[in-house]
Amino acid sequence: MYKRLLILLFALTIMQTCFAQSKSIKDLYWDYSQIRMTDTEKPKVIQMAEELIKRTPELSKTQLGNVSYHLGRLYEETGQTEKAIPQYEEAIKITPAYYVPYRALGFIFVKKCNAIGAKMNEAGKAKDLKAHGELYAQYKVWALKALPYLEKSQACDPDDETKTIITNLYRSLKDNGAIASLDERLKKNAENCVSLLEDEY
Repeated sequence: MYKRLLILLFALTIMQTCFAQSKSIKDLYWDYSQIRMTDTEKPKVIQMAEELIKRTPELSKTQLGNVSYHLGRLYEETGQTEKAIPQYEEAIKITPAYYVPYRALGFIFVKKCNAIGAKMNEAGKAKDLKAHGELYAQYKVWALKALPYLEKSQACDPDDETKTIITNLYRSLKDNGAIASLDERLKKNAENCVSLLEDEY
C-alpha cells in the first residue's frame, strides 16, 4: 500500500511538472503573479517559481529579477534561509537598482553575526581566548558581507534602526573611518534606487 502511494505521488509530481512545462511562459508567469503574495499558497508558489526559473531564457530581465526575489523571500519565510541566499543574490545581479533583496540579504547576514556574537560572549566569559579569536574571525566575515547590502538598503529607504545596525557593525570591527564616511557612501548609493519591479506580461 505504502509503495503504491509513493508511486502515485511520484506520478502526480511528474504530471504537474509536465503540465507546467507545457504551459506558455506568459500563462505560467501570470498564474504565479496572481498568488505569489498569498500566505496560504506558499508551497504552490514556490513550485511555480522554481518552474519559471527552469525556463529562464523565456523570461525578461525584470520577470527573472522578480521571480528570483520572491522565490528567495518564500524560501526564507518557510525556513529555508540557505536556499534563499542565492536567489536574493541572483535578483541583485539581474536588477541591481532594486534595493529590497539587499535589505533581505543584509539582515540574514546580521542574524548570522548575532549568533556568532552570542558564542563570542560565552567564550569571553569562559576566558577562552582561542575560541573567542576564531569566532571573531567568523563574525568579521559575515559582518563584511552584511554591510554593503545594509548600506544600499539604507541609502534607498532610510531607517534609523538599520543605520544603527550599520554603525554598530563598524564599531565592532573597529572601523571608525567607515563610520565617518558612511553618509557620503549612502548619498552615492541613493542615486539609483528602484522600490518596485513592475510586472511584465
